[in-house]
Amino acid sequence: MKAMNVLAGLSLVVALASCGTAEEKAEKVTFNLDAKASTLGWKGSKSAEYFHTGIVKITKGTIDMEGEEIAGGSFTIDMNTIECVDEMLPDDKKAMLNGHLKDTSFFFIAENPEITVTVADYKDGKLNVVINVLGLNIKQAIPVKVTATEKDVRIKGDFGVDVSALKLAGMMPDPTSGEKINSVIDFQLDVLLKK
Repeated sequence: MKAMNVLAGLSLVVALASCGTAEEKAEKVTFNLDAKASTLGWKGSKSAEYFHTGIVKITKGTIDMEGEEIAGGSFTIDMNTIECVDEMLPDDKKAMLNGHLKDTSFFFIAENPEITVTVADYKDGKLNVVINVLGLNIKQAIPVKVTATEKDVRIKGDFGVDVSALKLAGMMPDPTSGEKINSVIDFQLDVLLKK
């Protein structure tokens, strides 16, 4: 009888412990983008010597945390804000480049004003995301550093995204010289989210 009571007690303890763990895992906390404290820089290039750099703004974003683990999230990039910031490039050339980035040569923002990034999870130092641009999905494992506290989450990293699947007109080879812009765009990400 005593043995049965002990077994019953152990079973109850195990059951309670399991319930507690399940409840902890189910608890989800959402952190919201601090747009003013977040930046996304880009670099497009033909070669190591010939390139342009710029910025584009992330306007909305959330990250869901379960304990210390990222459980999902999403970000919205406003393509109306894309611009070149090359210090050595004359203003008229910058204006021309900005126009090309926004027209049918590249991102055609009249019909595609936003890029959405859906976050799946964070594993082995990489944020697994799906980037929806021009109606197409690009799956990417982005190497970033995630620093999380009870009050905020910061995501930082440098990475490249291959946009060859988009078949952008501005990235097609020049019919005369054969030169073309590299299909891999480099990004510098620094995002802050707060509870």
